[in-house]
Amino acid sequence: METDVIGSVTDDPVGGRVLVVSPSEPGDRSDDGSFVRGGDAPGTDAGGAGSADGGGSPDRGSDPDTVAAGIADRLPVEVVLRDERTAGEYLEELGPTIDCVVVLGSNTGPLGCLPDDVSIPAVVCERPVAGAGGAEGATGIPVAAVAARVRAVVRETRWRSDLQDQNTRLTALSRYAGDITGCETVDAVLDRTVAAVTDALAFDHCVVLFPDGDRLVPRASALPDPELRHIGVTEGVAGRTLSTGEAEIVADVQSDPDAVINHDDLHALLSVPIGSRGVLQIASRARNAFDERDEEFTEILAGYTREALARLEREVTLRAERDRLHALYAAIPVPVVCVERHEKETTVVEANSAYEEVFPGNPTGQSLSTAVPTEAERGRYEAALNGEGESQGSVIRRVGSREEPVALAVIPVTPPDGSHYAFGVYRTEPVDGGAGETG
Repeated sequence: METDVIGSVTDDPVGGRVLVVSPSEPGDRSDDGSFVRGGDAPGTDAGGAGSADGGGSPDRGSDPDTVAAGIADRLPVEVVLRDERTAGEYLEELGPTIDCVVVLGSNTGPLGCLPDDVSIPAVVCERPVAGAGGAEGATGIPVAAVAARVRAVVRETRWRSDLQDQNTRLTALSRYAGDITGCETVDAVLDRTVAAVTDALAFDHCVVLFPDGDRLVPRASALPDPELRHIGVTEGVAGRTLSTGEAEIVADVQSDPDAVINHDDLHALLSVPIGSRGVLQIASRARNAFDERDEEFTEILAGYTREALARLEREVTLRAERDRLHALYAAIPVPVVCVERHEKETTVVEANSAYEEVFPGNPTGQSLSTAVPTEAERGRYEAALNGEGESQGSVIRRVGSREEPVALAVIPVTPPDGSHYAFGVYRTEPVDGGAGETG
């Protein structure tokens, strides 16, 4: 294990549990090798804790009670003491609750009782701990060195676990990002958001609330019964979040003065705004269940949801605008076409009935270069799509059995989604200025 990695983690392992395993028979130790050896228990993933050189000569054996007390005095952890005969059963049943195992002596057999999917760092004291039951003046590694090694391996293990958890969450969120942003309805977006909360972020209870007039209405949820009732748009933690636009963690919603309580068994709450569109809330039966990492990941998820909803809103606006314009030009008695530029290709997306009556063929679906016969006419469309404003002039078109000048006005339209459209309006009455095209 790299010492600079350990040194980057400065917090003590608060709230952890350390198991000290003592020999069943006094003096069960080896005088060979390093005094303190650190590493993951056998059968688990690699990730050792390095070593500490003991030096000196052994004393008459480590006193387990003194070692346990020395660790407890130096670290904010619970220390459990077991001998070799009972340690294996303890590890088999409660292994996932233990942060580190300290073995006094060389017998690491109890570590083999760990389940295959449980990884616990171990500190093996092959030589006695100095001052722990030895004669006065005996030399060896102080119990402080054992406590320091425990601190280091627990820090490293938690750091690796946090990193793995973050990578797992980011991978899952990236998968859901595509799902959420690809949804075609608001309900689908919200349902996928709830699925991401319960799957990618591994939370059990969540709800999405949207404003509806002066009320906040649940639109999608994974909550226990009873169903969440409507609340005022300024009420509760949700109303507070919507008003401030800031995410917040509530340690226990039952004691929050603004909370509207629907479930007495839910306590910790994470409340995150979805822009100005609504609020995503995640609840837990435990108190103080959420931290800054949970808040960060939930804000990322809410960002995906916000963008998906904004896209759907733009598409609704775009469809309404298209429908209005299409209805308008469909009723116009002169030829009209609608073209769209996508990347570098411009295509005719629709032509009205008057266009088909005057000019031969239906150009819908054709590229502009195919549908429009002359370079001058294509130039008018390109100029309008390039942001030069409305383009007007005359172009040469075949009308009936002969070619003649036709008045053309190209009107650019840029919908809210940033796409590029233009409408070409043709007039076939005689054009002043002769038979040529005008620039």
